[in-house]
Amino acid sequence: MDDGTSSVYSAPTPLRPFMDGGVLSTDASSNRKRRVEVLGGLTPTVTRAPPGSLGSPAVRAASNGPSVLQMFTADHSGSRLGSSFSSTSSASTLASSWGVRSARDPEQEPELNMNGNLPNKRSRVAPYALPGPQFEAMKEDSQNLLEAMSISQQNTQECTQTLEDSPSLCLMRLVLHPEVDKAVTAFQKNALEKKGLYRIEMQMLTPRVTLGRESYVGIFDMKTSGVDPVKLSRTHCIIETALDPETHRHAVFITDKSTNGIRIDGVQVQKNKKYKVADGQKITLLSSRQGNVLLGYVAEDPHVRGAQEGGKLTQTAILADSQDKSQQGPNLQEYTLGVLFSAPLVGKDIHGKYHPIAELDVKREYSILQKSLVEASKFAKRPAAINDAGGNNGPGTMSRIYQCPRQISVVAKFANTDTFRAMVTLGCRALHFSGHGDENHLYFEDGMGLVHPIPHKGLQELFSAGGAGESTLRLVFVSACSSAPLAYAFVACGIPHVIGVRTNQKIEDYAAIEFTRAFYLALATGKPVGASFTIAQQSVAKSPNIRGPMAVAEKFMLLPEDGDHSEIIFPLAAVESSSTINLEPMKKKRYPKLWFDDLPAMCQGFCNRSVEVYKICLALMMTQSRITRLVTICGEEGIGKTAVAHAVANYVGPRITSEGGVRIFSVAKLAQDEMDEHVGMMRRNINIANGRCRVLTRLETMVSDHLKQHKARIEFNGQHMLMVMDGCDYLLRNDSRRDRFRVFLSDILTNNASLKIVLTARTSICADGAVRGHGERLYTLSKFDMKSATMMLVSLMSRPIRVEELKHARAVNSTDKLELIASHPALRATMGIPKRIADLAGRLNETTMDKIQVDERDVGLLK
Repeated sequence: MDDGTSSVYSAPTPLRPFMDGGVLSTDASSNRKRRVEVLGGLTPTVTRAPPGSLGSPAVRAASNGPSVLQMFTADHSGSRLGSSFSSTSSASTLASSWGVRSARDPEQEPELNMNGNLPNKRSRVAPYALPGPQFEAMKEDSQNLLEAMSISQQNTQECTQTLEDSPSLCLMRLVLHPEVDKAVTAFQKNALEKKGLYRIEMQMLTPRVTLGRESYVGIFDMKTSGVDPVKLSRTHCIIETALDPETHRHAVFITDKSTNGIRIDGVQVQKNKKYKVADGQKITLLSSRQGNVLLGYVAEDPHVRGAQEGGKLTQTAILADSQDKSQQGPNLQEYTLGVLFSAPLVGKDIHGKYHPIAELDVKREYSILQKSLVEASKFAKRPAAINDAGGNNGPGTMSRIYQCPRQISVVAKFANTDTFRAMVTLGCRALHFSGHGDENHLYFEDGMGLVHPIPHKGLQELFSAGGAGESTLRLVFVSACSSAPLAYAFVACGIPHVIGVRTNQKIEDYAAIEFTRAFYLALATGKPVGASFTIAQQSVAKSPNIRGPMAVAEKFMLLPEDGDHSEIIFPLAAVESSSTINLEPMKKKRYPKLWFDDLPAMCQGFCNRSVEVYKICLALMMTQSRITRLVTICGEEGIGKTAVAHAVANYVGPRITSEGGVRIFSVAKLAQDEMDEHVGMMRRNINIANGRCRVLTRLETMVSDHLKQHKARIEFNGQHMLMVMDGCDYLLRNDSRRDRFRVFLSDILTNNASLKIVLTARTSICADGAVRGHGERLYTLSKFDMKSATMMLVSLMSRPIRVEELKHARAVNSTDKLELIASHPALRATMGIPKRIADLAGRLNETTMDKIQVDERDVGLLK
């Protein structure tokens, strides 16, 4: 074309139905095949045709050019053709090389343009040709042009939305439902990925996938998750690829074959009927009675998602350009919230005696803090309408400037002197501390579970080291009892805003969490410090779950009291947006995980074991003088060995490793499964006399698989791995099992330098022989005294124990109800064994203590 613009459907190869030697092929099928191949060559250069492009001058110029038949039709004598066209010539070259044929006189020939790269000889329409052949030639010419234009349009649509069908093309992707993804553990996700069930990709190479009971029975069970694979049918549903009769393209269909049925977008589908799967549909295989999805998938069409992502890239670029420069690049550090949690297990008095420290629910506090920041990030504020420049009083135009919460980075650590100094050195905008304290000290951890009291002056010196004037810290929140002196110390360091708790005042755990939630929600939405503090105080004062809420709210103080607290710590970012951009905008924040999914759940009513847990944690976390890698927790049945092991894993795990670094193996469950198999074999009259113990074999396989999956990553990060083998008594019953078990422990400890193991059993594993190359640290659990037993019983009760039901108590002269409970024969008969105390609490939910029959001989054994 004269203007230099390229044609919409520029063809790199001209439409020429010849043989390679330049002779026109006489084979009709060969010509047809070659024409299709040539037309297919249009595809690479046809990318995006804007609307209305088919009526553009480029297309009209190409359509006015000579037809393929006119250029190359020869008489029946078989005239030779000259030099061929260049393979890279375009439709614009074709249009410029030949004259434009008159629309009124179809027989008028175009004049030859000698400047064009055309052959010296060309075929011409014979002047003596009849109107019939000429009409047919023009008809074929028009048909060729229409085919080219049709292919151009089709390829343009396919390139912008989808791709051509191929055997390896992913037609549909089924991704695990988000609700299920949140509920499953990391190990269940890994098992789903290994079986190809976490993300199911439907291709023409895999035309059918059958989902049923056997697909999930080895991954889920009712004891460890809410998914019961037994409720699935053997063949629950069939997902297959087939040709869609409406579009004549391959699509994905699902057919219900189950007993309980499946749902698509919450609607029950008809059994044995094929349903076409569309992008975004939610397929539910199992659901609860309340309608919650227990097992299901979400359909994702990769072609549709790809087109959407292309649009999002442009929108993201607009957002990035319009945001403040402080929101981008390394300056993100300016908007960092540092969080320090202190949860020591025990303290130590001047006589060297350990005493437990009250446990704080810091895990819940951290979760609520995260939710507050995420909730704040979901909203954008839009300024009011702007009147037009003419000063009219009409509605005006709406501003395209939105104010969005900034991306607040969170750095969370367990509080000790190293992490505190590192956080101040690296820089953060605000610092939150949650822990214990008194009028003179703040309680940090020593790194191994013991409290580390730091005087307020010492903490001030630690903060000021290196020059406090260079610090970016603007806000400190000390969520600890009697933290006012420390708050004044931070004010003396130059911090303009400090929140603390008044002297000689204690704060309930729930009140501190409620204040934290409301304060950071207001702060993250761009409110000043003073306004955020007032909002948090009112939230505590109006809470129905706090005793004396008004008085509790006044315990919090904002220092300096006469200071200006109008500063905005996390100002909103101005973002220019069009109506097509999703303004839910800023993506969800990611926070460091202090407590990960594979940690075991704590036993309900667990108490009175802080000192024992600390001693075991100390042995496992000590890295200098004596390194312990094998610990055995011993004690009689029901003494609480499993509960203590789980408490150790919950405390040690987050401090020495990351997700995947802690694993619990229940040897007792493996032994019970084998015993059940033996019972079934005996009922079927199968001889098991020579049957080999497979418990240790299964344990070895499970341990080996876990190490292969996580060892490299854990060791690369310089961390440790912790394994808990619970209930090992089955492996210690005879000499052969015990020797084989010791060899197994020796091998895995020798070959994995970062591994530490905790065993639970009634006796020591090294009673008659040592684990080669590794020493065992033995900890024997003792029974509770009656005071501790009373505390455990009261914590497990679902109802209060009345004085009227304690007439059989031996402390008849006491008026203290706890003393009466401690002296009651029903409690003394438990012998201070936690399992028996838990059983007693269950019985007391239906009866009174005086009605429980007690064997006096058991009571007499305990003084």
